[in-house]
Amino acid sequence: MWATTVVVPLVLLIALCMKCAEAQLQGRALSNDGMTNIPNLKYGLFVHFVPNLTVNHNGGVVANANTLANGFDASQFANDLAVAEVQYVVFTSWHANMVALWPSDIMLEWDLPDHRVDRDLIGDIIAAVGNKGIRIYLYTHPRDGMQFTDADREKTGWGIDNGGAYNPGADFNRTKWNAFINDIYGELMQRYGQQIDGLFMDEGSPQGDSETVVDYPQLRSTIKATNPNANLIQNDYGNLYGLDMGMKEYGGWGEFSQPNESLWPSYAEPVAAIFTETWWAASTTSTIRYSAGSMLRYTAFQAATNSEGGGITWAAGPYADSGWEPGVMATFQQIGSWISGIHESIFDTRPSTSYPTKPGTTIGDVSWGSATKSADDLIEYIHVLKPPAGLTLALPAPRDGKVFSTGSRLPVSTPVSLSQNIKGVNITITGSWDANLTVIRLTVLSRSGPVPLFRCSNGIHHIDTTDSGCETSSYSLDGPLGYVHAIQLAGTVPLYRCYSASRGDHMDTTDSSCEASSYVLDGVIGYIYQAQVQDSVPLYRCYSASTEDHMDTTDASCESSRYYREGVLGYVVV
Repeated sequence: MWATTVVVPLVLLIALCMKCAEAQLQGRALSNDGMTNIPNLKYGLFVHFVPNLTVNHNGGVVANANTLANGFDASQFANDLAVAEVQYVVFTSWHANMVALWPSDIMLEWDLPDHRVDRDLIGDIIAAVGNKGIRIYLYTHPRDGMQFTDADREKTGWGIDNGGAYNPGADFNRTKWNAFINDIYGELMQRYGQQIDGLFMDEGSPQGDSETVVDYPQLRSTIKATNPNANLIQNDYGNLYGLDMGMKEYGGWGEFSQPNESLWPSYAEPVAAIFTETWWAASTTSTIRYSAGSMLRYTAFQAATNSEGGGITWAAGPYADSGWEPGVMATFQQIGSWISGIHESIFDTRPSTSYPTKPGTTIGDVSWGSATKSADDLIEYIHVLKPPAGLTLALPAPRDGKVFSTGSRLPVSTPVSLSQNIKGVNITITGSWDANLTVIRLTVLSRSGPVPLFRCSNGIHHIDTTDSGCETSSYSLDGPLGYVHAIQLAGTVPLYRCYSASRGDHMDTTDSSCEASSYVLDGVIGYIYQAQVQDSVPLYRCYSASTEDHMDTTDASCESSRYYREGVLGYVVV
């Protein structure tokens, strides 16, 4: 029986230093690695700051763009983000009516003097935020001509023939409009492209047809010419137009229209969700939608499925004269105080392969919580969102065969009692479970442990897998067959799964060529013993000619007279 029990050269240096000093003078380390860094980001803030929309502390809408820009305290904003412990921020460089929040020369060249400000607000924000070690994306909108005056529409090629709420009309000059927006994006990137991780580019049309307006290949080339690693993100309406990744957007609708975090789905892609009434400051009274505890729990849960990076970016906007709507900073402070002690279990992590959570899952769907792992896969983090009745959490065997050596509870690294055997992992804490989230840190000793092998059926055909969810909703669980290994150990061989599309049949074999049949290789399920070892039994492959179905079993009689035994594949531990 497998078991373990644990209680718990100088010139280069000078050059590098000079480069670091230069970067600090620019306000932050040069950020030309947006594409490679995004998987590490799990928690951010999405900010809209827009003339004619953002209000001041008195509730008055600030229409004058220079008044809006000059009233913003970049240093205090950065301090607020640091209190919230966010990893990154998405900040508006322009939005409604396309007012660039920097002294744009391009807007003057296109005779659009009202579409710029005198203060370099974007530069000031980048410097202040960067000094706090917070990474930055700039929000942009490549089709904001829909809100231009008729005169400005003519200048830029949008045209005055109204095509509806979102689209230009029959006199739209696509070539001219794209020349204009490429000039603006080119200027933006020349000024800030080496200091940011990338751009958020709004869709602008609920029909997902923005390629009729924007020449995305041309715009992508313009942006990437300055920083090839700039990460281009867009709210995902089903068409990304060749951009790098999508972001699910919840502006107070859909599953996020109510405050119960147990009903919010998690995603592989990042999520943006407002936690106030709107994306920008609009009220003098509190419009907080969700509790800090709910936001913390979802932030941790989203990290468990967010393989693409970005995690969750909560959205709220500051007042025109700085500061926030009532309740916003209190929420920031509370989340920040919680995350400060457990950020290693969320930041820079990847979804767990020991206890994977499928995208689309909600907290309400799971029995105990979710898990993440460190980027180097040496640490496993257990996020207990639904504590057991007692002080012991019983987990199944890790899906990837991990064996854990020690365990501790964050944030103070209190040791926990940890025991592990072929059936699973038991974690016993002292004290009590946290009301919102208890985080257990497990150190990985090896990946030599056994993993369960399950058989699933669709009523006609069978499939073997290490996923108790049967990989797809087309199959349901038949039951466990025994245990295999996730890595190859002495005495084991790969167990391959092969597939015949014409038959709809999966066949397991130890032959990587699928026995030179009409089957194609599906992949390695795990590793089984060639010869019988202690606590192992034969795994038989059986076949039914009437249904053209292969089925594996530990029953030498194949469980049914419909099947006949083809042979022994190897031996599984029981």
